[in-house]
Amino acid sequence: MDISEFLSRIPQVGPEFLSSYCIVNGAPMLLDDIQNMGCNEFSFRSKLNMPMKLYKYFPNVSKTVNRKRVNFSIQALKNNTVFMQTPSEFDDVYDSDIHIEYEDYVLLRLKEYCDRCIIKTTADSSAQEMGEALLHRAFDLYQKDGSLDKLFLKEPSSEAERLSNEVFRKRLHVKAYDGPDWASALSNALFEEYTEFCKQLKATFRTACFTTTPYSQLMWALYANNHKGFCIEYTVLPNDPQYQQVYLNLFPVVYCKTRPDMTKRIVDYQDKYPTEENLWDIYLHGALRKSIDWAYQNEWRLILPMGKAEGADYNLQFFPITKVYLGNRMQPQDRKKIIRFCKQKGFPYSGVTRNPNLFEMEDCKILCEDCLKMNIKRNRETQNGNK
Repeated sequence: MDISEFLSRIPQVGPEFLSSYCIVNGAPMLLDDIQNMGCNEFSFRSKLNMPMKLYKYFPNVSKTVNRKRVNFSIQALKNNTVFMQTPSEFDDVYDSDIHIEYEDYVLLRLKEYCDRCIIKTTADSSAQEMGEALLHRAFDLYQKDGSLDKLFLKEPSSEAERLSNEVFRKRLHVKAYDGPDWASALSNALFEEYTEFCKQLKATFRTACFTTTPYSQLMWALYANNHKGFCIEYTVLPNDPQYQQVYLNLFPVVYCKTRPDMTKRIVDYQDKYPTEENLWDIYLHGALRKSIDWAYQNEWRLILPMGKAEGADYNLQFFPITKVYLGNRMQPQDRKKIIRFCKQKGFPYSGVTRNPNLFEMEDCKILCEDCLKMNIKRNRETQNGNK
């Protein structure tokens, strides 16, 4: 069963199926099986069925950067590079968004801060109880010393925890100074910390997105400027040492209906330096997990921790370009430029057109140079020049 057939049957299956299964690399799989895999196992199994061709759609439009017009699509074509994006730049605003429940976050952080203050708590301690105990200590200390420098009594277990203590003390102090009371100060400090932490999770990595077909009508519309851009084909070279970093950091997206509550698991290592297991939690439940509504894209993602992408501009050398597909509505002058460049580089190229029987695209059987649309344009330019 291909992915289109599977998606067409989704409305017919029950909620139990949708909560238990996901789609990975175009095939249904048990969600529990995926979630129980570590990074190495998931990567190994994925690579067994990895396609040997990956595709990326480009809009072929210029943007103003530092008062200059730059066409990043052309740069990617000329330099054979891909740009490593942050999730905030994605079309899906919920993409790579790990769900952290705010109330649970507050409870966990209050318990952590009470522990650092050596304030006794129990498993049943409420947020209000812990908050009041923490505020009592902070207020008494401030009345005595005029500062919160000695708020935490427990020796920090790491430099990250020490910095976390310092940030929280200063944040609480500022909020108390600006706000109406200490209770509001604590509430505002925790909310600000929560917001910043959620942003940091998305900033942990950068990614570049690819698909497995150059013929998706939806993706031509969404990512290739409504069919006016182009699509690049890359050939995967798993055994070439030059591309090992790229190959090992490519993963298929997990499309599913359910979202896991990762609050406790993620917050537990908030003030610790991330391990490989921690990063995999962020990757699998953030960068690689998307709504089943997007399953038609059958996406593969290149993921690298922030700062690991080569080059200050986050453009990374990718697998070699082996073909270029020109959008069905690409303007003749743009088409000529792309064709000229493809010929210089020796890249095969093809125009795409609508399949007459299906809602998808296919290779045009006519060479772009012989296309009637381009000839009409050329004839008009010639006629105008002779007037």
